[in-house]
Amino acid sequence: IVLDEGKNRHIRRLLAAHGIEVKRLIRVAIGRLPLGNLAKGTARHLTAEELALLAE
Repeated sequence: IVLDEGKNRHIRRLLAAHGIEVKRLIRVAIGRLPLGNLAKGTARHLTAEELALLAE
């Protein structure tokens, strides 16, 4: 399932209303910026191109 927006708990409640149990949610992008293999709890500097993606 691909969702464009929604908070973690909101998504879980939405699916639970249809009898679907969510075991795991994974954020794969922030806006048009893909997270790639960035590990949970880590950070890195963004390139100029990545900053431009966030500004769109």
